[in-house]
This record gives sequence, C-alpha cells and structure tokens, in this order.
Amino acid sequence: MLRVLLILLPMSVLLAACQTLGEHQRAESLEDILRRYEAAIRWSSGRQAHNFLSPELAKSEIPPVQRDVRVTHYEVVQGPTMLGDIRAVQTVVIQYVFQDSQVVREISDQQDWRYDEEAEVWHLHSQVPAFK
Repeated sequence: MLRVLLILLPMSVLLAACQTLGEHQRAESLEDILRRYEAAIRWSSGRQAHNFLSPELAKSEIPPVQRDVRVTHYEVVQGPTMLGDIRAVQTVVIQYVFQDSQVVREISDQQDWRYDEEAEVWHLHSQVPAFK
C-alpha cells in the first residue's frame, strides 16, 4: 500500500503541475493580447482593433469608418475575469475626442475574449467599439 502511494503521489503532483502550467501560459497570453488590443485602440483610434476579432466575426463585421478621432484615456474598470478555461471578459472605459470639433466623448466597452485552443490565441468575440 505504501509503495502504491509513493508512486501515485508524485504522479498526481506532476499532473497538477502540467495543468497549472497550461493555465498560467494561457493567462499570460491573455494579458499580452489585452495589452496589444489596448495599444491598438489608443494609438490607432480603433482602426487596427478589427485584427483582434475571431475569424468568424472578422468576415461579417465591417470595420467602422473612423472620423478624425484621438483616444485620450483607456481604463480597465473590471477584469479581466475568467469565465471557465477558454473565456474571459473585461470592461473598459474609453475617452476620445473628435479632433475637428474637439468634443470629448466616453464609451464603455464590454469585451468578450475566447481562447482558440488549436491556434493557441485569444480572439475578441464582441464588437469593436464604434467612436460616434
């Protein structure tokens, strides 16, 4: 009995460590994609955000026509929150200004991210914010 326990205990620890390592890598991958998405929103005023959409949504969603918009503030107000192993949500507030009229606006962006296990990448499964 003791011999069986001595064999099973290390094996169960190794199995748990492998799963934890996979979850850790997925979480790091999510943090990286969220930083890159924020940069796309902030520095391209959302024009490059379309590249983060899932392949299905990218085919159906037409990138919004952007006026002369400048993002002035991007703040994460909730999240990222994991909903299971392959889904995460995050809420951000984006402030922006139309440069031609100098009108400051603010929108709340509810982001739904899903992990593609085959491609090992996170995709946005919600709409790209429209700066109106």
